[in-house]
Amino acid sequence: MKLLHTADVHLTPGAPERMDALRTVCRMVQELACSALVVAGDLFDSPEAALDLRAEVRELLESVEGEVFIIPGNHDVEAFRSGEYYGRNVHVCSGPEAFRWEVDGVPVIGVPYLPGREGWEALRRLALRQESSPLVALVHANFYSSSLSACYFLKEDGHSGAACLWDRDFEDFPPSYIALGHWHNPTLPAFAVNDVRAAYSGTPYPLARGETGERRVFLVEVSPEGVFPQGVKIPGVPRRERVPFFFVPGEEEKTLEEMRLFLERGSSDQVILDLEVEGWVANVSEEACAGEVLSLVDRYRDRWRDVNTGTLRITGVSALPGIARRCLQFLRESEPPAVDALEDCSEPCLRELAREVREDREGIYRQALSFIMRYLGAVK
Repeated sequence: MKLLHTADVHLTPGAPERMDALRTVCRMVQELACSALVVAGDLFDSPEAALDLRAEVRELLESVEGEVFIIPGNHDVEAFRSGEYYGRNVHVCSGPEAFRWEVDGVPVIGVPYLPGREGWEALRRLALRQESSPLVALVHANFYSSSLSACYFLKEDGHSGAACLWDRDFEDFPPSYIALGHWHNPTLPAFAVNDVRAAYSGTPYPLARGETGERRVFLVEVSPEGVFPQGVKIPGVPRRERVPFFFVPGEEEKTLEEMRLFLERGSSDQVILDLEVEGWVANVSEEACAGEVLSLVDRYRDRWRDVNTGTLRITGVSALPGIARRCLQFLRESEPPAVDALEDCSEPCLRELAREVREDREGIYRQALSFIMRYLGAVK
């Protein structure tokens, strides 16, 4: 049996491109010969969006040649509480309890969005009743690595806060595919814990900064031998990319030219570009530099699917703290070491470093300047 896994569509009337991406995913169910489509939470961006789009979504899901399984996420948990009908082939986890379904002999468990560890406990109760055949579970939650638990400031036995799973939860779990929702980038490759595979499909259409790269669904094959997931690109959906530019004093024109060349030569109508611009300027005012950046973006915007600049973080060099200014002065006055100064050194890599510094003094200077200004310039 094969199924297709998506999540976090966040449908809303003001973003028709998200519905278009979902339509593409629904077509892929037939193209990839799948028996089912599973949606692991946040199909809608809000209960209000669900109310506005219910008829359109019902028509779309009924067109899927297979079964559709949906669980609520944290954004649309209230949208399904009244048992709304989404089509004859659509199965919705509509209450606060986990549901168990079946497709082609494979158990499918749907866990609604529940706080803390409640979702895991509901999943465990149903999963442990299963036979040895592989199962599929839909969960909308954070998936944490136990080896990094100190980084999360969480307790594994907590019953409050955001829904969460831990990798060690599945060490003695039956063979399963855990279709995850909540994180907006796909898991490539899927998490592996003994006989369990778990993955976030990510958003089918990029919604915000950080959702970079190609958008994916997971094609999952379930057989008596186990579960075998693979990420599959969603055709026709643009990818989102983040590109940073950093200004250093005295190099403003060079940075602007690099930006111009990138916007001109790197353009693609399949890319939503997040241009992140920051740094420090000396030969031009903050306002003038920001104006040049926005002018370049306007000139080349139509070559991209979209270009976002956010807030331009450009600051005059006079605002640098004293320690950063002293470092800059030191760099300006320093001379690179001569190659022969290291001739007696037994370490070949040091001689090679000296050669690289002499050949690209300007490039090394700019890199050093960037590091200093990034990490010291923020200190007030």
